[in-house]
Amino acid sequence: MLTQNLSGPKVLCHGAAAPLFNSNMPLHFKRKESVRKAVKRIARRRTEKALEALQHCERLEAVHTVRKEIKQLRALLRFTREAIPASDYKCCSSDLREAARCLACARDAHVKVRALTDLAKHFKKELAQRPFKQIKHLLAEDCRRERGELSRSHAARQVERILKNFGRRADALSFRCSGWRAIGPGLRRSYCDGRRGYQHACRMAAPENFHEWRKRVKDLYYQIGLLCAIWPEQMGAVDAELDALGERLGDAHDLALLLEPKVLKGFQKCSEEEAEALTELVEKREKELQRSALLMGARFYQEKPSIFCNRLRQYWKRWRRDPRKLAQV
Repeated sequence: MLTQNLSGPKVLCHGAAAPLFNSNMPLHFKRKESVRKAVKRIARRRTEKALEALQHCERLEAVHTVRKEIKQLRALLRFTREAIPASDYKCCSSDLREAARCLACARDAHVKVRALTDLAKHFKKELAQRPFKQIKHLLAEDCRRERGELSRSHAARQVERILKNFGRRADALSFRCSGWRAIGPGLRRSYCDGRRGYQHACRMAAPENFHEWRKRVKDLYYQIGLLCAIWPEQMGAVDAELDALGERLGDAHDLALLLEPKVLKGFQKCSEEEAEALTELVEKREKELQRSALLMGARFYQEKPSIFCNRLRQYWKRWRRDPRKLAQV
């Protein structure tokens, strides 16, 4: 939890700024900046970064970047959900969800190729050279097809329009409260949702339950990144744990994509032996990652939400008043 001995500090501000942007404007809250101004600044920057990546959507890596920026914008919205009008939250959230949906198929095609490559590396001692040759070829074909479909369907233009519309909405947001009252309830909700997601995955280890848990872990991860300046060493420890947990859950989800019925149907073109070997290794690795995630979740979510959030509130208040007093906490 929020103790110095969890892990070493990490890079706290997620994502390096592109040359287009002012590198002196960090994507986290600043001590003398109001929450309202910070949220609008960060939303503006994230939207700009997503739009910039969208200009290169012929590369599926860029599509992945756009979706990542959208996820961070959604986490920012959830952070301030209690402080903004419900109608504004609903409209902004709907915009972002629609933008992400337009790019989902292209993103998944890219991820499946990467997941297969990582799987082969993990089990390289158990596999022959150049394993899953036929399956890799099919997945690569799927990538090319999705890239062409993305271009033909004009999805990129639709996403661009949605993001620009979101940017205007976000810039006009009104806030009912300020300071910790504007973000504290959102942080508590994210922690509670993640805790429930962990408990649900413990009771029923289905891939969809781990995927839902991962979404809530990512929300909190991005929100902690926004607070990195209040005490870099302590927040860096929390950031590191959430990052590691999110990676395990993400890798498990990406592997699960390889066993979706639609994908397995495509594997009928491959040899039965190759498809069976892949299924066996995916299931084995997926269970390894799920077990590891549950162990990490048990450690991270052992604190009650009130204790977790009250500690961060104390950090926030001392940081806003006098950062030097944090050493006395």
